[in-house]
Amino acid sequence: MVFFGWPRAHEDDPIRAVHAALETVSAVTKISGPIALAARVGISSGPVVVSQVADGGPATSMDAVGETPNIAARLQSLAVPNSVLIAEPTKRLVLAAFNLEDLGLRDLKGIAKPLHVYRVLAAKPSTSRFEAAHAGSLTPFVGRSTELNLLLDRWGKVKEGDGQVIMLSGIPGVGKSRLIHEFRSKIEHEPHFLLQHQCSPYHNQSTFFPIIEQIERALQLTAQQPDAEKLARIREGFPRSAEDSTEPALLIANLLSIPTVSGDGLSELTPQQIKNRTISTLTNKLLALSDKRPTFCLFEDAHWIDPSTLEFLDLTISRIDRARVLLLVSCRPEFRHSWLKHANVTIHSLTPLSRSEVSGMVRDLLRGASVPTRILDEIIAKADGVPLFIEELTSSIASTEQTAQPAALRVPETLHDALMERLDRVAPGARIAQIAATIGREFSYDLLSAVSHIEDSDLRSALSQLEEADIIYRHLASHPLSIQACLAARCDLQFLAEKQTASVPC
Repeated sequence: MVFFGWPRAHEDDPIRAVHAALETVSAVTKISGPIALAARVGISSGPVVVSQVADGGPATSMDAVGETPNIAARLQSLAVPNSVLIAEPTKRLVLAAFNLEDLGLRDLKGIAKPLHVYRVLAAKPSTSRFEAAHAGSLTPFVGRSTELNLLLDRWGKVKEGDGQVIMLSGIPGVGKSRLIHEFRSKIEHEPHFLLQHQCSPYHNQSTFFPIIEQIERALQLTAQQPDAEKLARIREGFPRSAEDSTEPALLIANLLSIPTVSGDGLSELTPQQIKNRTISTLTNKLLALSDKRPTFCLFEDAHWIDPSTLEFLDLTISRIDRARVLLLVSCRPEFRHSWLKHANVTIHSLTPLSRSEVSGMVRDLLRGASVPTRILDEIIAKADGVPLFIEELTSSIASTEQTAQPAALRVPETLHDALMERLDRVAPGARIAQIAATIGREFSYDLLSAVSHIEDSDLRSALSQLEEADIIYRHLASHPLSIQACLAARCDLQFLAEKQTASVPC
């Protein structure tokens, strides 16, 4: 049994669990031996109580108690060899990322009601996380006219030959990818090139990962193609120019791990020289495209970027000031880079939606259906103007059809892992967050200090970590004689107060 989400949570633990299951099945079938081996995997998501007991030494034993591991075990027994089965709760969390086969309702031993069971077939190909998560209809686009106009203004400069860089920053769910989607829809009928790169939390140490994926998509390279055909397509996409001392196609083939003939000249170069020339080749290709048409070069989720791709961005930013290139980099606030020295760089942080914008979005999501004022106030208070939170909280109400009950506004399972990860990233402050949430959504420093019994220096350090992670935010009391730092918890009280109950795919 493997736990995903404990002892540390990630926002995509269910997806990680399914990827691991598929890789496990694939790896087991490749083990050679006197008999053929097979694997069966069952995955279930939900709340469990995790125990960790010492066995008289440094090693510990772990166990998870609850219905979730029982369902996982029953699914594993139900699975045919070399297959992965998931239950309905997991299906809702991974549907955008995987192709599934509906196996219908199944009776599982020890489980009171029949469960809807699905077989995982394969991961879905996708160019971005946003496209994977929003393959169907999109929610209303609200409150980003200023930001959209900013992107369109910079695009206008690009078309005139004034290269632009935009670093779009914001917390998870605030609407970075949706804004980019709307911008793309505005320019889709204009002649231009689009180079779309998606950074990945699974490959943040894989050299040039987003660039390799983009090249393979653009040249339509597949694993089934012979190497000679791949190399021919690379030569067509990266032709040699007169000033190139090393043929660009060979550098790109090396980047994509496609074998070439011996004596191609790369063997005489050091790894650092190969990397430098590869970066230069990639930048030259971008500039060559911009000579033909305005080019939109997009890097999403740069907080997961690998160091080599970051070097490519550094060089590109220094060379596109007189090129028809718009380089847009989206990232979370923790991503730091010194690009401000360039005059053509714009850094913009997306702020939460206003109260009126949240109200309008909720009504649009409910398709004009009436919503009690107290429920609307609850959504506004708990979502903190973050569009993803607004969408999920509203969908949770619509699905339960309990719009008359404020208690329906529990943290949706689609947001639970994301909030858990944000909290686990600041582990020293997690206990403080629990205590603060028990006090309420707003709490004073003095009260928190009194009930936590923690040294002042440690408490201030923990609060600073929570503030940097956007779990709490600070405002000042107005009394002139007692200016105190007050903090308002952004996370749901019940979620934080029950944090010791983990929610994990097993």
